[in-house]
Order: sequence, then C-alpha cells, then structure tokens
Amino acid sequence: MRHSAATCPSPMPLPVELLWQTGWPLAARLFWSRTASIPGLPRDDLAAHFWSGDKERCKLASRTFADLLFAAGRGEEALAALMLAADTVIPQTFEIVLPQLTYALKHLWSWPTVSKTRADTLYRLITWWRAARGDFVDDGRSIFLIAGKIETLDASGGLPPPSSEHTASNKHERSRNDAPQPPSLVVMPKSRATKLNNYHSEFNDLVDARLPLVVARDLAATRKSLMSEYPHATTAIDLILRSVREGEPVHVAPVLLVGPAGAGKSRLVRRLAENLGLPVYRYDGSGASDSMFGGSPKGWGNTVPSAPARAVNQTRVGNPVLMVDEIEKSGTATRHGRLWDAILPFLERETASRYRDVSLDCELDLSWISHIATANSIESLPAPLKDRYRIIKVPAPSLGHLPQLATGVLKEMALENGEAEFVHPLAPDELAVIARAWEQAGLSLRKLRRIIAATLEARNATALKH
Repeated sequence: MRHSAATCPSPMPLPVELLWQTGWPLAARLFWSRTASIPGLPRDDLAAHFWSGDKERCKLASRTFADLLFAAGRGEEALAALMLAADTVIPQTFEIVLPQLTYALKHLWSWPTVSKTRADTLYRLITWWRAARGDFVDDGRSIFLIAGKIETLDASGGLPPPSSEHTASNKHERSRNDAPQPPSLVVMPKSRATKLNNYHSEFNDLVDARLPLVVARDLAATRKSLMSEYPHATTAIDLILRSVREGEPVHVAPVLLVGPAGAGKSRLVRRLAENLGLPVYRYDGSGASDSMFGGSPKGWGNTVPSAPARAVNQTRVGNPVLMVDEIEKSGTATRHGRLWDAILPFLERETASRYRDVSLDCELDLSWISHIATANSIESLPAPLKDRYRIIKVPAPSLGHLPQLATGVLKEMALENGEAEFVHPLAPDELAVIARAWEQAGLSLRKLRRIIAATLEARNATALKH
C-alpha cells in the first residue's frame, strides 16, 4: 500500500481518514479513538454491538452512533459513523453518505499539503460511488477493504508518485474512463446572482457549487420495504414511485397525500425518503399564516430565503424531499400572503428551474426538489393547488393489517434502542390485547406505537417478577 493512515497528519476530518483505512476493523478503531472525548456518548452501552464481529449488529450500532452524534451537533463524526454502516451488499446504504461526503471534500474541508491530496482522496471516493452503483453486491467484503485493494493494484502498476501533476491528470482521466461521474447540479450559478449580503453568509458556499443528485437504486427493494411497513397503502406507494426511474436522479412529481389522521402519511414520506437515500426538509403547514415559504425581499432587515432554497442549503444535495405537513391547516387570510399561493411556482418544473429568490436575489434551479404534502382533507384547498399536485389517498389501516404493522413497529423500536436481536415477536395473546386497545383508539398508527410500547413494558415487568 503506497499510503498509510500514519502519513496523514491530524487534525484531519475523520471521514477523510476513514476513506484511507484498509479494512473495517481499522476504520472502526480510528472512529472509536476519535470519538472517545465526546461527552454524553453512550459508548459502553453500544460497545458489545459495535465490536461483536457480526455485520448486522455492527451496522446497527454505527447507525445508532450516527443518530446520537447528529443530535449532539457533531456532523463530521456522525457522517463517519454512517460510513461504517455502509454495506456493499446493499448499495442504498451509500446514498445517505456519498452526497454529503463528496460535497464536503470538494468545498468545505480545508486541505493541508500532504501526501494525501484532495485529488487522491476524491479518486479513492470513486470506489465508494461504484459501490453505490452496485458493482460489489456479490463481493461481501467491506468497502474499506475493497477500496484499499484497488488502490494497491494501482500502486503495483508503476504509476508516478501521487503528488505529481502527471498522477493527478492520469487519475482524472481514469476516473472519466473507469467509473461514472455522479450526476450533479449547480443550483445557484454565479452568473445569475447578485452579491450576497451579511444575512446570507451561510449561502456563500452554494454559489457555483456543483451539488450531487441522489440516484435511485434498487427500486424493487424500496417498494418491497415500504409495502411491508404500510400494507394498507400499497396503491399509494405504487403511485408515488411511478415517476421515479431506476439509475436516474430521484425526482418525485408533486404529490399530495390525503388520508385520516393517524394513517401514517408523514412517516410514510420520511420512510420513502430514507429508502431512496434522500434527506427530508419539513415545513409545518399548520403553523404557516403568510407567504414566507417563498422567502422575503432582500431589502428587509430580517430577510429569509425561500423554503426550497433553505432545503438545498441545509441538505447540500440538489434533490431533497420538501414535505409540507398538514397543508390544509395553513392560514387563509391574504393580508400577509398565503402558503397556498407561495408554493405554486415551485410545483411547475419549468418555473422552478429559473426561480428568482427574492431574498438571495439569485435565479436558482430548484427543479429537482421532490415536493410532497400531507393533508387530512382537501375541501378547503384552492383549485390551482389541487391541479398541480397528484392527489393520492392513504387509507386508514384495518385490524387485518395489525400483525404486519406491529412487526414493523417492533423492528423500528428495536433499531432505535439498539436491541434488534433481543426483541421477541408479539405473542397471540399480546396481539389480541393490542387489537382491542388499538380499535378503541381509532386505528391510529401513532397510537399503535404507544400501545405496543406499553405492551413491551408490561412484558418486561412480568419477566422481572419471575
């Protein structure tokens, strides 16, 4: 191996150092040591899973670490944890990592002059993109080991030293010939923008930045996973996925999910996005009483960019999901504008591709954002809004769906608690009790989770007595 982790001086972003590890154990040890000083991280509770040697348990612990680190505001370490959870057998596990990692490598992280140049690291990242494409699904080895082996083969081929200009040009040429360039989009072109003011400093990095577009991978698996979680909404899932194409950047045509409270509409949107590898930006429709969704003018002292622009800036991908929750509950007064009117231009791709943000004073390409809204009813919504959305009904579940739904809830709760392998299925008598309580609660999925949680607590209390 012509490079080693020791040649890369600290401090270096942890995700960068992980890219250069030659196996999962080495990467895991580096992560463990670099996160040791983070206060409040329950390392002892997760250690048994993280170091178990069982791939599924290790992945689960890594994802739990990522959630905890994101909640603590430690984005770099959280991204590193997600890298440890990436599995070459499941290409979708790379989709949540690669857009943010690629963008940060190119635009955010400073780079000292060392043997590992930015170009070298981006070249190694191509192997990760190949994994996201599915090139190694039959391999089974960790991406760290595969990337290290490929790098070793390159070194044995007599290539010039990595820091030379010749090597950089050779690697760029091979990256064009040997691996697909990930799709990307310039959302905020400099040629169509005016100078940003102090209120918009956080948007400086977006100017002329080429943001990654998340690509749809294994739609059949996505469909199967969602239908197992939402057996009552199989038709809705098929209709939502109809506009998504395998191997192409994800874009869901504007959708309005309509169904009774507790049918699981909001969570369905989040699970859809997670399965597709997309980040979600939520906008609360019930709390909207003005047109701030479209932003406020640049001359205002408290000027705010549009919600779609904020979604792109926060997620750093060109095609996030923007969910407007409970859109029918937004304010109807027109004195300060309405959400319903402000959202209309973004639902037409032609208009969204040239949207002039009044706060940023820049023409943005927001055409790849997937707009999904939820509502309990659509009677109060204006006709222009209903015309621009595909209205899809999400029915309430029935008692017949309980066994499948309960299994999904149990699995989710176990993953959240890091105890996937320790939760036993619900017994028939437990399901019967849950069914009676759930029916009395109006068959709400939101309440089903509480009922199952109470059932598990009762089970644990009984076990302790015996």
